[in-house]
Amino acid sequence: MKILQMVDVPWDSGLAHYALVLSQGLKKKGHEVFVSAIPGEKPWHKAHRLGLKTVPLVTLKGLGPLRRFLREHKIDLINAHTGKMHSLAVAAALGQKIAVVRTRSDARAIKRRPGSRFIYKHTQRVIAAADYIRDSFIKELKLPPKKVTTIYQGIEIPDDSVKPFPKYPVMGIVARLDPVKGHRFMLEALPFIVASYPSVRLRIIGQEENIKTRQLYAIAARLRMVSHIDFVGYQADVAKAMGECTIGVIPSIGSEAVSRVAVEWMVSGRPVVASKVGCLPEIVQEGVTGLLVPPKDAPTLAAAVAKILHEPAKAAAMGQKAHTKAEERFSMESFIDMTLDVYRAAVGELV
Repeated sequence: MKILQMVDVPWDSGLAHYALVLSQGLKKKGHEVFVSAIPGEKPWHKAHRLGLKTVPLVTLKGLGPLRRFLREHKIDLINAHTGKMHSLAVAAALGQKIAVVRTRSDARAIKRRPGSRFIYKHTQRVIAAADYIRDSFIKELKLPPKKVTTIYQGIEIPDDSVKPFPKYPVMGIVARLDPVKGHRFMLEALPFIVASYPSVRLRIIGQEENIKTRQLYAIAARLRMVSHIDFVGYQADVAKAMGECTIGVIPSIGSEAVSRVAVEWMVSGRPVVASKVGCLPEIVQEGVTGLLVPPKDAPTLAAAVAKILHEPAKAAAMGQKAHTKAEERFSMESFIDMTLDVYRAAVGELV
């Protein structure tokens, strides 16, 4: 199959990562994949690093050249990853036997807009990165349930991904430093945890984005918790960083449409304490692979972490179950195979 993936975001977001990991997996399966992205931006460079063919992104003004590209390369299917690219994909495919698939892997609310009926009439299939996104398509846009499929992003699962737990309890947050990731609430939860577990440490892993490390440090200083925290910044080897922790904490207050980090914690064999936002309630199985808490609730977050720390054997069992669930639900093989099933169904409608 010949496939064009269309991604117009300039940053290496969860949305872009979903599209590029998918493209790489499809290529490994023997399909010819082109990635249309913004030249010079992070997804463009990442596509090149992954060995993917890139096509400079165009707008509606460049519709003619895009339609010629589709004809010349005999593209079978366009997969659009944003609303703007979806409209462009439909316009480019009109009058040609080219299937259009819309993938939604971001957390913004789905709303009916002018032209929605026309666009989705000419869209053969929709992929949602989580069930709550799928439900929104069906409820808000009145799409037939058979037209919308949930496919969670896949992840490579190495054989040696589960490391022994550290000697002393360590909580880890792996996330960009951004208000939506809820670092503040984890810091506010820390004094409650330290009161019962004086040896506990919190590792804050991730690069600065909309928050500076010094701002989080100031909160920690006010709470007199600096001695319990390691600000380690960006880590290229995320799996290694996770393996040095006992518990993964995801205290986000929003976003998490895909939550790759939740799956990465599970692959690492670590129990997860996560906020009930985005797809996290679908990924973290309450009482089995971790615990779920309301967002912005530091005392409840602290109690959930303490509950896991209080029973080390149960924490280890949760971590093992998390790893098993990750293998069952989030393998790369399953991700690609399910996507190809949707693609084949979309193309089949045009035959």
